Amino acid sequence: MKNIIVTLGTALTLAGVLGLTVVYAGLFNVSALWEDPVLVRWILNETRENSVSSRAASIEVPALGDMEQVEEGFRSFREMCAICHTPPEASDSPTAQGLNPEVPDLAKRALHMSEAELFWVIKNGVRMTGMPAWGPTHKDPELWSIVAFVKTLPDMSGADYKIMDQSAALGHGHSGGGHGDDNGESGDGDNEKAAEHNDDGHGH
Repeated sequence: MKNIIVTLGTALTLAGVLGLTVVYAGLFNVSALWEDPVLVRWILNETRENSVSSRAASIEVPALGDMEQVEEGFRSFREMCAICHTPPEASDSPTAQGLNPEVPDLAKRALHMSEAELFWVIKNGVRMTGMPAWGPTHKDPELWSIVAFVKTLPDMSGADYKIMDQSAALGHGHSGGGHGDDNGESGDGDNEKAAEHNDDGHGH
């Protein structure tokens, strides 16, 4: 028994010395261009997936999928996510091409990850992957809308995405986009009033 304890103590000491040598001698390559060995990649992937799964298990999923929510999620995705997570049938951005580990295909992930798991990742981020935590800057309903949109990606074509993109750019959809009031008026009347105000000599 004493020999086993001594052996374990020696092994732990050697492991500690080796670890410190790697840290202080700069032996570990932190370059994003360095490709992880297969074993390291497997360990990191399994650790990440099991960590997310265990922490998402207790999350309550609200009702998801109505069009207004999906549109809101799309707008957030376009602003926050598309630079890394390539939209359907589009080319990878320079940012996406330079990330290590490789950016996951969300259309494939949406098939294999639950809504709760997607929400957990979006809210908390994943360290050492380039995936930020959006929880500190966004409320839960906003994050759930992104989940709702991501869940539509497996069935979305490039043409479908472009239609949503054009609609959002024009301010169409449920958001209003700052164009007109709730009755659908364009706001031109306000512009005309402003012009009249300027014409009567009271404007600048």
